[in-house]
Amino acid sequence: MGALACALFATAVLCSAQEFPKGLLAVEPADADDAVKHFVDSHMEPRHAVAVAVVPKGSKRHNLLLELGEDEDLRHLLAIGALFKKGRTSLVVHRYHYDALAYEGKWTRSAISSWLQEVAFPPVNYLPQFAPTKFLTRNPFGILLVVKPGHHSPELAKALEPHAARLKDKLKVSFFARTPSTQQLCEMYGVRSSDEFLLIERPKEGGLAKGHSHVPKSPKYRVENVSAADVDLFFKQYESGQLPRYLMSSKAKAEPQIQEGLRELTGWDFLEVVQDPKVSVLVEFVSEKCEACEEFDAAYREVARRVLHRKTQRGRSPSLSRVVIARIDQSANEHTELIKGTPWLRFWPASAMKKPVEVEFRSVDTILDFLDEQEMALEDSEEEPRKRKPAKEL
Repeated sequence: MGALACALFATAVLCSAQEFPKGLLAVEPADADDAVKHFVDSHMEPRHAVAVAVVPKGSKRHNLLLELGEDEDLRHLLAIGALFKKGRTSLVVHRYHYDALAYEGKWTRSAISSWLQEVAFPPVNYLPQFAPTKFLTRNPFGILLVVKPGHHSPELAKALEPHAARLKDKLKVSFFARTPSTQQLCEMYGVRSSDEFLLIERPKEGGLAKGHSHVPKSPKYRVENVSAADVDLFFKQYESGQLPRYLMSSKAKAEPQIQEGLRELTGWDFLEVVQDPKVSVLVEFVSEKCEACEEFDAAYREVARRVLHRKTQRGRSPSLSRVVIARIDQSANEHTELIKGTPWLRFWPASAMKKPVEVEFRSVDTILDFLDEQEMALEDSEEEPRKRKPAKEL
């Protein structure tokens, strides 16, 4: 069904732009209300909004509606219908579960298009049939997916509405169900349970990148088991920057996986590890179907084994005791770094203000020499304040 639909005055039903009637059916004008209601009811799903205009046939405003109906930025947001009638013109948007809104601005393409993009989203989307194109892949705003089992909660929706209204220029809100039919969407965007809030600031960016390069995506935030009583706190923490950032992972959260000194990072613990001020972290970024990653694998594992051996040797300086050798598969786990190709090495020195360093070495010995130099530099920087003598009292 196209985004633009039409209803000819003296026709009993509205029709899509691709289904203009060949003849007119004589009916009483009063039947127009029934035709509009039928059109709204039949086009509400899955886009959750229907616009109906009353305009004279062949008028400039009718032609304007035809142009809007072909607008790719609107086709996925709502159905647009026109009832041909002489006299006063109008444009009304009907939204599921909410009052209709009438347009009161100028009849220009840019003005109406902007208004439709704003009002096509209900404050909180209740409709069970979720529209992924509207709320995810073509959504120009952020999205808060309210993932709950079964039907929506009126109490929860009521608690969400004032926040949705306040943040309407930034964020849209929709209930969402984790079901077999939405499993692919869940995997793509990181929905992991049937009871969670998942806030995605730029859903148009999509899910995990599958190539050898990686461009960081905008932040996502995830909290489980949010009730109506928790909604205010959720938004307070989000807007104050207190919510931990959520990075997608192909696996459920689990205990750290460490084998022969090599720690496998996931989306769950990437930031926790690299931002830990007490440790220095060397991370290898790898990707699926990467021949260069496979060729470098043995050397990197040897680095991990030697660092582990050094940590167990007493009296050796520097001991590399605070160095973590880690790896992350960016084909299966989201992270925050810009990576131009795999394998890629990046080092975070132990510090309160951690700034990563690119590592271009690829042999075991040169990587170990690099780690030694970094540790000695850290020890020197820590020793310097202790060498300074306090100023003598006057």
